[in-house]
This record gives sequence, C-alpha cells and structure tokens, in this order.
Amino acid sequence: MTKVFLSYDRDDQAAARKIAAALEKAGHQVWWDRNIRGGSEFAQEIERALADAGAVVVLWSERSIQSAWVRDEAAAGRDSGRLVPVRIDGCTPPLGFRQYQAVDLPNLLKARGRNDFTELADAVSGAAGGEARAGRVVPDQSPTRRRFLIGSGAAAVLAAGAGAGGLYFMRNRRDGQAIPPEVAPLLEQAKQLANQNTREGQYQAIGLYQRATQIAPNFADGWGWLGYAYGVISHYRERPEALVARSKAEAAGRRALELDPNSDMGELALAVAFPFVGFWAQRERHLLKALASNPNDDVLLIMGTVLQFDGRPTEAIPYYQKLKHQPLTPAEYTNYVRALWSAGRLAELDQAIADSAALYPTQASLWFTRAELAMYAGQVNALNALVDDPQSRPSSVTEPVVAALKRLAAAVQSRDPAEAAALGAESVARARKSALQAENGIRAASALGRLDDAFTIADAYFFSRGFAVPDFPSSKGVSPEQRQTRLLFEPVTKPLRADARFEKLVKDLGYDNYWRQSGHPPDYRHIPGL
Repeated sequence: MTKVFLSYDRDDQAAARKIAAALEKAGHQVWWDRNIRGGSEFAQEIERALADAGAVVVLWSERSIQSAWVRDEAAAGRDSGRLVPVRIDGCTPPLGFRQYQAVDLPNLLKARGRNDFTELADAVSGAAGGEARAGRVVPDQSPTRRRFLIGSGAAAVLAAGAGAGGLYFMRNRRDGQAIPPEVAPLLEQAKQLANQNTREGQYQAIGLYQRATQIAPNFADGWGWLGYAYGVISHYRERPEALVARSKAEAAGRRALELDPNSDMGELALAVAFPFVGFWAQRERHLLKALASNPNDDVLLIMGTVLQFDGRPTEAIPYYQKLKHQPLTPAEYTNYVRALWSAGRLAELDQAIADSAALYPTQASLWFTRAELAMYAGQVNALNALVDDPQSRPSSVTEPVVAALKRLAAAVQSRDPAEAAALGAESVARARKSALQAENGIRAASALGRLDDAFTIADAYFFSRGFAVPDFPSSKGVSPEQRQTRLLFEPVTKPLRADARFEKLVKDLGYDNYWRQSGHPPDYRHIPGL
C-alpha cells in the first residue's frame, strides 16, 4: 500500500473522484482535499499530507496547468522523486514538468463500464519504491530531450540503460556491493536532469538524490552523489546560496566516507566542494583517491577539467580520452575541445570540433567555442561563415552579438591601433558588470595586444584590485574564490604569460607553491610554444 497525495484543479473533481476510487481499489491510500477535516487549517493540512505521501499524483489538464496550487504540489513531488504525472485531457504540462512521461487517461475516463487503471496503480508503486514495479527511466528517442516512464522493474533499468547513461549503474560493484535497486531509477533520473545543466534541472536532481538517501540511508555513494550535485551548484550561485550549497556538499561527502571509506563519490563530492581558486593540492588529493578507488567517468571528467584550471591541459587530455560513454555531451565536448586547443593539439582539435559540430550543430556553448577559436585566430572568413549560417546559429544568438564577434575578429586580424584601443577600453568597462564579461574582456584585450587593459581586468576579477567585479549582472556579490583560471592558460592569453606581470599574478593566486610542492609544473613553463 502506498500513501498517495492527489493534486488536481477543483473543476476536474469528477476525474479526481474516479482516479481516487481506482487507486483505493488497487490497495493504495489516497488523500485529496475532500479529506480535510472541518475547522482544519487548510494549508497546514495539505502540507502534512504532502509530506506524508509516498507518491504525488498530479492531474494535468488545461485548467490545472494554470493553477499555482497544483504546480506547487507537483514541484514538491518532482523535487523529491515522488511525482506521478497524469494527463486527463490533451494538454501540454507546464515548463519544468515536460521531461516526465505522463500516464494518459483521457479516453479511459470517458469510457463507460469497467475501467482498467493498472498502469497508474503500478506507476504509484514505482514512485514509492515498491519492489514489484520500481520507477523505470527510459531514454526518449528524440535527440533533443529525454523523458522518463514510470513502470517496469529496476532490473530492466540496468539492461535498458546501458546505451544511454546506463554505464552509471553498471559500475560500483566493489566487494560485491551494488546500487540498491529501489534507488537506481531515482539516481538515473537525477543524473539525466543534472546533465541538462540548467538551474531547474540541477535542483530537481538534488531533490531526487535527497529522496534516494532517505530510501537507502546506508548507501554511501547515494550521499556522494548528493554532495557532488551540491558541489557543482556551489560554483555558480550568488554568494549566500553558494556557501550553503558548499556546506551541504561537504556534509554529504563526509557522510559517504563514514559509510564507506572507499566511496569514490564521497571523495568526488569533497573535491568538487572546494572553490575554484586555491585548494589546488587538497582537491587533487581527493580526486586521486577517487581514481584509485574507481575511475568512473564522472571522476575522469572532473580530473580533466581541474587539470585545465591548474595550467596542465596536456595532462587533462588522456582523462577525456578514457571516457567510456559515447558520444560526449555538449559540456564534455566543450571542455575537451578547450583542452586540445590549450595543449596545441591542432589535428585532434580539428577532428573534435568537426565531430561535436556534426552532433550538436546549434548547441550554444559549443557554437561560441567554435566562434571564439576562429575569432582569436584572426580567421575572419571562418567566423563569418559560422555566424552567417542560420542553420547552425543558436536561437539565443542575436544580431548585436554577431556584430560584436565580427568586429572583434576583424580587429584581431587587422591590429588597427585605434580600434584595438577602443575595444580594450570597452572590455574594461564591461568587466565591471559581471564575471563573465571580465573573462571575455581578459581574452579580448590579450588578443588585441592591450596587455595593460588585460591585467587591469585580471587584477579586478581575481583580487578586486582597482574595482570589484560582481558575480552576475543583477548581483552585487563578489566571490574571488570562485573565479575561473582556465583562461590564463589558453592560447589567446599567451601574450599575458610572456609579460613579467603574469608571474606575480599566478603567485598571488597561490599557484607557485602548488606547482612546486606537487612536482607538476604548468605546461607553459616546460613545453615550448605554450
């Protein structure tokens, strides 16, 4: 028996009554707002029932998608891994819920006589972690979206998932220990959501990881995954939120290692929780422990990225090449392409760019990476061919953005002093608006030979010297410890590295001690041409 919270719009009460009766007939205990006792505080009663439920069944209709109450209740189910969406007419669920495959009931509700609600009853059992039919995660055939179907057994997840993220479940069998089948679907669904790389997807993933730790509190890597998810967002949120996320990442990582001292995900969580700047040696120690325990794809990816941040892109490349899952995601391709670029591996770079463009022609981060590489190489014709092709341009790229890219590329190629001076001054002005603008400004000023402007921005970006660079355009928060250092070791900033001021910059960042004590110097200090 599962305790079910039934969420619906009041105008859909007739359908709600039929569905509640069918679920109760199947042995489930259903709560819906007709159960509220006289005199009860309405909101408090709903919150108690929602918290107590093992499954949250949401009836989507043209009416309920407009209801703030229904969407709030659906969000509570979604974020905790208990959501069972049901469509009772031909509506499209609201944003944030479209990646979940709903049980479709419009024809069944209209039919007279005996109705078979078996699919819905089984989905409820699956959402609550029932052994008979645990929640199944199935990749959609669409190349642009993945959806999830609740039904079938956890064993099917292990087999069906092998082609699309299933490798995640086939790993981690140290000493005969396997992922508990009752949480496997939650973890896979969370991983898919996190890979969307959106704020909403990341928090949905965290909710599912939290649910997994509630169901299997002694499963160490479940805590590790929760810590890893919190660690990731700690780098990309405004300061108060980031500090809370970091604290939660550390707590979850420590809990994983208390349960299993060899938990690779516990080590990974602690590694990712560290801020970008500083903590170079501590982060590497945790990653090396994770690699020694279990060199899974997630640890390989983080190690590759961290080495780029540490000025060691040639060492990063083998980690990307060891990845077992194929093809790479857009984010993974972006990091891999930048590692090849920074290491001067031009033949492999061309191939990786071609492969990623064929797979993801309009993906924004990859598109901007291709544009950036052409722009900073002074390849105006190549850049123009890219930005003027409407078939490959992301929908988010506006005409002013295109004009700015073309202008910078032309200036890099021509080296016109007046235009370079104007663009350098503009870069310094824009750097005052956000960290992203500062990063772009450092690259642009360096490419234009405006090194004074580049160092002015770098001093502000990393140390708040001269002026403070806010994290985001809409925020006054300043988090120097979360600034990205990879740009310091890219080809575009080679003129900076040739300037005497650069060594003071990396010393102030703490790199000198790390490189010396680790015995791993950065590429630019020992590889000619970098």
